[in-house]
Amino acid sequence: MPDPVSSLLAALREGDDARGWAWFLDLDGTLIDLAPRPGDVVCPPGLTATLAALDAGAAGALAIVTGRSADFAAALLGTRAFTIAGLHGAEIRLGERLGGGQPTAAPARPPAPAADHAAAAARAMPGVIFEDKGAAFALHFRLAPRMEARVAQAMDEALALAGAGYRLRPGKAVVELCPAGADKGAALRRLMRHPAFRARRPFAAGDDLTDEAMFAAADDLGGLSLRIGAGNGETRARHALPSPAAMRELLSRMVQPRA
Repeated sequence: MPDPVSSLLAALREGDDARGWAWFLDLDGTLIDLAPRPGDVVCPPGLTATLAALDAGAAGALAIVTGRSADFAAALLGTRAFTIAGLHGAEIRLGERLGGGQPTAAPARPPAPAADHAAAAARAMPGVIFEDKGAAFALHFRLAPRMEARVAQAMDEALALAGAGYRLRPGKAVVELCPAGADKGAALRRLMRHPAFRARRPFAAGDDLTDEAMFAAADDLGGLSLRIGAGNGETRARHALPSPAAMRELLSRMVQPRA
């Protein structure tokens, strides 16, 4: 019986018709392994080279779609070569094959009282980490799961201080406050209108609740959706792999010449 990576690889190659694939890949928990602290994530050896080969094969129709900022993602991968939809699509920077340039203007930082409230709440909850993303912020409780309810309450209070232009996005041991108008599904649809992506089928891979909108968009456009890991309950994704390591194996095998 084929292993999950081989089965998915076969499905991708069967669908690799004249249009080919447009790649939309989440970062944390999908391409790279999660870490207890958000700043402790590392780029695995060989990942950037694999992505570069995939980007070249797709003539630039590859995007990293992440809740991180575009600058953070580029620094982690060690290159600005790839298109990056950061902050769930609130900022988009085109890759070098598509002309590069600065990201689209990200929304302003959330009101200071909201961020200050969340940061103060984190300091009062041992193990909870406040992450400042510029136009968004988050409270992580991976190191303190017992604090989940208190984190949710603190972020509800921060949202009230931030106002109607923002929303909360729960994820794996995290609650994020970010611009209300951006989500990964909208980012995928926006990029699919770019000439480099337009004539292709979208492949969307992610691991968390924030990726569900991307899965739905990919499926609606006749593409393929992939969930990494166990996730949080039901998912729109039509395919699954057990871990970021399996995802990296899939992409590595995808860019290797066919036997």
